[in-house]
Amino acid sequence: MQTGWLTALGLVAGLCTSLSFVPQVLKAWREGDTAAISKRMYVSSLIAYGLWIVHGLMITSVPVILFNGVNVVLAGIILALKLRGLKATEAH
Repeated sequence: MQTGWLTALGLVAGLCTSLSFVPQVLKAWREGDTAAISKRMYVSSLIAYGLWIVHGLMITSVPVILFNGVNVVLAGIILALKLRGLKATEAH
């Protein structure tokens, strides 16, 4: 398979993966309700995305690096909202 097609496939797959986070980010941001969000899941996801970025750098794959970077940002926002919600709950 040609490299261009592989890169295009990776870009489309990465875009789909990253876009799947957007509804969760918007819901958590707007409603502030993060009770059903698993802190452990997002911590482990951030670790996994970080490892994928390292892997992408090692194989010089733009889609792997780019979209795992986007996923780190989006998952990080969700985790930050979760942690902020936990602190607000503890303060009451």
